[in-house]
Amino acid sequence: MAKKLTKTKKIIIAVVTPIAALLTAFMILCFVTMGMYSPTYLGRVLTRWDSRVTDYKFFPERIIEKSESPYVYEKEINSNLSGFTVNYKSGKKNKSYALSSFVEKTDTTSLIIVKDDKIVYEQYANGYTENSVNTSFSMAKSVVSLLVGKAVEEGYIKSVTQPISDYIKEFENKPIGEVTIEDLLLMRSPIKYDEEKPLWFGDDTLTYFYDDLRELALNHTSLTDEYGGRFHYNNYHPLLLGIILEKSTGVSVSKYFERTIWQPIGCGADASWSLDGKKSAFEKMESGINFRAADFIKIGSMVLHGGLWNGTRIIGEDWLNTSTVCNFPINAEEYSGTFLEGKNVGYRYMWYSTPNGGKLDIFAWGKSDQLLYICPSQNAVILRTGKSDGKVNNWVEVMQALCAAA
Repeated sequence: MAKKLTKTKKIIIAVVTPIAALLTAFMILCFVTMGMYSPTYLGRVLTRWDSRVTDYKFFPERIIEKSESPYVYEKEINSNLSGFTVNYKSGKKNKSYALSSFVEKTDTTSLIIVKDDKIVYEQYANGYTENSVNTSFSMAKSVVSLLVGKAVEEGYIKSVTQPISDYIKEFENKPIGEVTIEDLLLMRSPIKYDEEKPLWFGDDTLTYFYDDLRELALNHTSLTDEYGGRFHYNNYHPLLLGIILEKSTGVSVSKYFERTIWQPIGCGADASWSLDGKKSAFEKMESGINFRAADFIKIGSMVLHGGLWNGTRIIGEDWLNTSTVCNFPINAEEYSGTFLEGKNVGYRYMWYSTPNGGKLDIFAWGKSDQLLYICPSQNAVILRTGKSDGKVNNWVEVMQALCAAA
């Protein structure tokens, strides 16, 4: 009997010891994280772990008030579009669905097509309606680009060629201070960005969940020569641009967006911009604009018309030409090793562009394939929002096909 008990104890010890070691290591990691960052950050990571389209309910927000004179698109619904066959690749499979079914099957929450300034197709799906709140994810970066351009036009920022230390005094006499505003807009600065670190120590997680993004950006001054001036996606860039916008305009980024874009284009509902925390109250510059789809698409119409919308000059055409359009053919080496490798898509000032019909299509692009797609050759704009990418390999090809069909 004693021998059996001894054997049982050995088994228990063999099982419990590694579990206890793992728990101890985990607790040490948690204490290290709270020391390096904050308990709030750790709590967010452990309870959320990944970003979601409903995160506007989780983060604090700053309201972006609607226009007193809302613009309403005329509707001229193209009845043929709902039956238009969408052919696409999903993984290794070729799939085909009528557009109305395609929207349902691809986790899409809204799809609006505007052609010649009229809504020709509008569908809400997967539990969403025309009044539902959608989130931008990284489409927000394209809005940040517009705001920087507006700040230049209004004289708050002298030039994008200025070093960022001109506005961020904490960087004076430091190597990071020599980075220019344009370097940030182009995603081509030498600022270190490491998304491969394990657990919650990677920069993707930090720049999404940290509860004081100003502090995070101001303290992250590590530079590297490994990018060699090539494109490298970096969420510290929009954070630094947000700090520059605050310091130069004297108002919050949300308030500046409200005054210069959201209200002038006639948005009929309040939007919001998610904040890092109640205390810091800094906009999540990399991701967090929350909106009604029928309003956000007006940004695309304004860009399509070279900065004019409904008779009002919103932003200068020169800025839009400079900030949205890449030179093609692009230098493929510049995008080697990034998510744009092999896609024939270029990146300018936080906008993407790609050839289509002898001209360049322009688009804002966010996680899970949130897309604000602008097609000058067809005089069309498409907004797609979704809970996921819907297992569609190439949404740009789908957008081009829809523009042609509209």
